[in-house]
Amino acid sequence: MTKQLIDMEHLEKYVSGDVALRDEILGIFAEQIRSLLAQFDVDLEDENWKNTAHTLKGASRGVGSWEIGNLCEQAEALIGNVRAKHESRAAFLVTLRHLVDATVQECNRLRTPVSA
Repeated sequence: MTKQLIDMEHLEKYVSGDVALRDEILGIFAEQIRSLLAQFDVDLEDENWKNTAHTLKGASRGVGSWEIGNLCEQAEALIGNVRAKHESRAAFLVTLRHLVDATVQECNRLRTPVSA
């Protein structure tokens, strides 16, 4: 069984069957996670790193993207005098890039196709 990138049961609690609202939320989320990913850099100041990870964690958990949320929770700790901080951040970013790509694709798949 493949991992569920978006918990649709969780999202449904907020949209109550409103397909247009669901599609809008998924579209906004896809844009937001790409934008936040672009803000990440291994050399970010600790405060900016933590704030970006925290923002992405909250957005992800809001729509039920638990895997990204959990990954970002771990990333929040990659500040201060962490052993191998640069390498740990680099590894995080590789994992996050793959996960964001897959999640954006899933958001697009879940959205109702627009008729021509």
